[in-house]
Order: sequence, then structure tokens, then C-alpha cells
Amino acid sequence: MTLVFDPSLPGWALALVAAACLLVAIVSIVRNWRSGAFRAIALAALVALLANPLIREAERTGLDDIALVLVDKSASQNLGGRDAAADRTAKALMERLERLDNVEARLIEFTGEEKTLTLESIQNALADTPRARIGAVFVVTDGQAADAAQKLAGLEAPLHLIVAGAKNEIDRKITLTNAPRYGIVDQSVRVSFRVDDFVANEEIVNEGQPVEVILRVDGEEILSEPVPLGSEAGFDAPLTRPGATIIELEVAGRDGELTTRNNIAVLPITAIRDRLRVLLISGEPHPGERVWRNLLKSDPAVDLVHFTILRPIDNTDNTPVSELALIQFPQDELFIEKLTEFDLLIFDRYTYRAVLDSFHFDNIARYVEQGGAVLIAAGPEYAGRRSLAARRNLAFILPAVPAGPAVEGAFRPEITDLGSRHPVTAGLGEEDFWGRWFRIMPVDRRRGQTLMAGPDDSPLLVLDRFKEGRVGLLLSDHVWLWARGFDGGGPHAELLRRIAHWLMKEPELEEEALSLFEEDGALVVRRRTVKSQTEPVSVELPDGESRSLELSRKGRPGIFEARIDDAPRGLYRARIDQLFAIGSVGLAAAPEFNEVVSTERKLKPLAKETGGGVFRVDQGGGAPELKRVNDSALRHGDGWAGVIKRGAARVDAVRDAPAAPGVFWLILIAAALLSAWLIESGRMRGEHKETINQI
Repeated sequence: MTLVFDPSLPGWALALVAAACLLVAIVSIVRNWRSGAFRAIALAALVALLANPLIREAERTGLDDIALVLVDKSASQNLGGRDAAADRTAKALMERLERLDNVEARLIEFTGEEKTLTLESIQNALADTPRARIGAVFVVTDGQAADAAQKLAGLEAPLHLIVAGAKNEIDRKITLTNAPRYGIVDQSVRVSFRVDDFVANEEIVNEGQPVEVILRVDGEEILSEPVPLGSEAGFDAPLTRPGATIIELEVAGRDGELTTRNNIAVLPITAIRDRLRVLLISGEPHPGERVWRNLLKSDPAVDLVHFTILRPIDNTDNTPVSELALIQFPQDELFIEKLTEFDLLIFDRYTYRAVLDSFHFDNIARYVEQGGAVLIAAGPEYAGRRSLAARRNLAFILPAVPAGPAVEGAFRPEITDLGSRHPVTAGLGEEDFWGRWFRIMPVDRRRGQTLMAGPDDSPLLVLDRFKEGRVGLLLSDHVWLWARGFDGGGPHAELLRRIAHWLMKEPELEEEALSLFEEDGALVVRRRTVKSQTEPVSVELPDGESRSLELSRKGRPGIFEARIDDAPRGLYRARIDQLFAIGSVGLAAAPEFNEVVSTERKLKPLAKETGGGVFRVDQGGGAPELKRVNDSALRHGDGWAGVIKRGAARVDAVRDAPAAPGVFWLILIAAALLSAWLIESGRMRGEHKETINQI
């Protein structure tokens, strides 16, 4: 039963009337407190009459209290029989809750493949439940919650934590403590790790005991050494080539541990060059010289050193040195002392003029054999006795030798069948609209890959591997026509960039590559190759099983794929020929399988804050006894958990009745005013009677 008002006037008007009445009442009391009091009563009755007070009565129906039972169905719950124990516990809880009077039990399951978000799941459950009816929240879990540090606001009922898991659970895991993702080529990076044994509640045991740890680099076992438990260890990983280097650390398992999925730590380190250094030697000024210079200068990752030879070293010139705008070509410094500092050497229409001697060419050949790269952009000078191909101590590294003078005539460069699969020339696009070139050097190809061709399928672009290094031949000096947009132009910048970066061994341009990645819950195995067909790939699944997968062509030529739909979450390895790749579906080990032993530590503060209890059940399951308690009473005890009596109700009907009839207020007003008049006239004090007697 409550008091409400249904005024006859708008709120602002009623407020003005009340204010005026209050003012009149105060003045009346000041002038004559006896009569003023009755006038104040009359004015208050008038305001009450206008306010129209009502007595509201509601018909209510009591509602059952709600008990939420949340069951953890995350991936880590499948370890050690905890899923079955949790199911048995949840079933026992539901049965005991149903036996309590006026309690509605709701069972909610929450999952977590990558990580367990327990508090988020509780918040979602509370959002769908009237807070005034919640008598208790039960959480059946292993205690591993990725969001345990968050706050749970607005819960007035106790949260009881039931940990499913034996107290003697044990697990071994390896943790990367220093895991750099990037490094510099030819520099080592420090990788640190530690190995720990955990028992329930995450207590560390067996510290100092040696365990065997295996190190693999790109799938190949490098070493196996004992490492003390609980202590940080590390090694220096050499980065000898650009691109991804996959480092695996695997610790030997122990008897009875929950899982071996966190016994492996995988670290892909991407090695990058600090700067790519290119030495460009132009044998003579020509229209294409600036194309190379502009391209290489525009690449922020490239440091370019460019020389154009305008005269031979032995040419006599009597011009005073102070009037010359030239410097003497530093051939010894470039080709003897500092050649190995460059990632790529480009000869652009270079003609032998005794500037470089035999010893320099010997050093260039050794530079290529030991991993360097040389590109020859040839014009008419490539034929004849002054050609670089005529230098016998250099010619043996070249994939093609001249077969005659330059061939003049219009032609459109074409991508060869091999070139359509090679990453240097594949996907350049709009080949039918490329502009024409007008000169090509005929050659006899001895080895290498012909990626572009001219008229009559004559080689135009030849790339070759020679021992540890790489060599390229571009057999026309007319690429500058594309740069000028002649006859529609062509993709000169992208083509020359790819050629240069392939020669400098950039990983994304390697002909043979293997990769694993996740796509819509499936594992995709992708092979890039210049072969027209490819062999099956061997894939190792997370459970250790090996499977052979047939690859089929996907998209452009040279790309082959295979899929494993609905792939189990975890770490995968793949091999084909000399290629190795590693990948995962989901987060293979962390964070869901990073910490797996059951624990009370993470969620216990939350239970304590709400007055709830903490209970542990083993593989047999079970549940605490349940009691109905008042809100102010103890909410849990030894072996029992409380469900609060909230007393929530539903309003079915509402009736309003006047607090007093209108005539009551009118009579009260009249009586009060009459009393005030009688006091003011003196009749209520007998003064009028005395006046008559005196007369």
C-alpha cells in the first residue's frame, strides 16, 4: 500500500498555489498565532484537496528465486576426465536445486577454444536474468579463466566456485621468456625460455631437475640438451637468410601430465636486411640509364651507388683537374675491397675498356659463387670482343652467351610458359597491351630459366642460380620505352623491382614455397612452384598422425592448394621436397593450453567478495549441500552452499482509492475557518458575553 497523488491542477500551478498558501499561513500565524494556526490548517486542506491524494494497493504474486549453474565446456576441460566430472556435478546441482522450494534452476554452458572467458560468460548470463530474483550463481570449471582480473559488478547473490579436477594433477610446459619476432640477416638473436612442472593450484615443483629440450630450426633438429626445471635458459639463433626462420623448442613429456600440447613452443622469426646495397655500373650514357637509377633511388630499402664510365682509365686528357666534373673510377675499392658489402651488382650496357682488369672479374665470379648477385642489362655491346661474355674468367657464371649482333625490329615482350608460374613475372597483367621494343640480343642459353621472350621465342629475360649466388640477363636495352609510355608502355617498374629483389633473395619471390594458414576453420596448405605438377604434401596433425594430401591447382599457374575442413585446433607441420612449413588452427598452445592444471586461485577472490564458497570435486563429480538462507545470513559453510531468499514478486493488478473524500477536505476547511473567526471575534474566549453583562 502506497500513497500517490493525482492533482487537479498542473504541477507548476499547484506549486504556485501551495507557495501562496504557505505565505498567507505564515502571515496569519505572525499576526495571531491562535487564529493563524486554524487558517494554516484550512490552507493545507485546500492544497490537499487540489493534490488529490490516493491510496494505491497492488496485488502481487510471489516469484521463484533463480539459481544459475554455469558449466565450463572449454577445450582445456577435456583433459584428465574433467569434462565428465563437471557434467556429473552440474547434474547433481540441478537435482538438488529442483528439490528446494521456490527455486528455479537454469543450466548454462560456455565454451572457449582459444581462451576461457569465465567472467564474460557470467556477465552474459546475468544480463538475461532479473537481478532481483538471483539467489545464487554456481560456476563449475577448472578455474583457468583468461579474464579473471576483471571485475564483476552488480551481483548481490553469492557466487559459488566448484573446481572440477583432482588435487594431484600435474603438467609440464615450456614458456618463451624472450621471443623476438624480427632480426637482421647475418646477426644472431637471443631466444630465452624456461620449463616448469605445475601441480594443481599452479604450484611449481621439481625445480632444478634436468629435462631434455630439443631445438629445431625449419623442421631440422639442431641439438638436444638437458635444461634445469624452473630456470631460464637460452641460445643465440643465427639468421643466415632473409625471410621466416621457424624455431621449435620441445621439452620431453613426463608421466601422468595432462597434455603435451604446451610442451612445444614455436617462434617464427622474420629476418630482414638492414639495408639493401646495390652497385650500378653504367658503361655509357644512354636513355635507359635513368630508368635504373630512378627505380632504385625510389626504393627506401635500397642504398644505391651509381657510376657511369665516360672514358677509359688510360685515356689521355690534358684538361686541368680543377675544370673536370668527373672523378676517377675507384675500381680497386669497389671490386676488391668492398664488393662483398653489396647485395647486387648491375652492369648496365657495360663495355670492356680496360677499366676493370682480369683480377676484378675473378673477384666478381667469386662474389657470385659465395652468394652474391649480378644482373647484366645488355645492349649491342654484349656482342663482340669487348662484351662481358668475352671475359673468360667471368663468362662461366653467365647463363647465356652472345650468338650474334643485335637484332633490330619491333616486337612485344611475352611471358613464357615458365614465366607464367615464376613469381618474378607471374601476374604482371595486361600482357596484350604492352608496348613494343625494337632491339634484342640473340644468345645461346646454356642454363637458367627463360621467363620472357622476344621474336621467335628468343630469350629476353634469363635468371639463373650459380652455386650460392644468382645471375640475371636482360637482353634488351629498350625497357626505357615502357618508362616513357611509348606505344602504351608496360610494367617496367614492377618488372625491374622483382628482378632485382629476386636476385637479392627476397623470400616472397622464391620459386618454391610452402605455407600453412587457417581459413574459415579449415587448414589450407599452399604450394608455390614453377613445376606444372606437384607431388602430395605430408602433413603432421596435432595428435601426431601424418596424412598425405593431394594438391590441386588454385588460381594462377604455379599455385597449388589442399584443405582440411573443420581441422582440429592445434599445431600442424608440412613437408614436400626440401620445403617445410608450420602453422596452426586456432591458437595452438596459448592461452587455452598454456595453463591447464585446475586451480582455485584465480576465481577464489571473486567468490569471497560475493560471500560464496569454493569447493573442489574429483573425477567422480558431486556437489555441495544446498541451504536456503536470508540475505544477511552466512552464505556458505563447510560442505554447503547457500541460496538466498530474495522474495521477489510480480504485480498483477493495481487499485487506487481516495485517501479521503472531497467533502472531508471541504468540511475541514470550513471548520478551520470558522474556528479562526470565532477566535478573532473573541467568542471562543467568552469576551462577547462579558461585554453584554457590562451593558
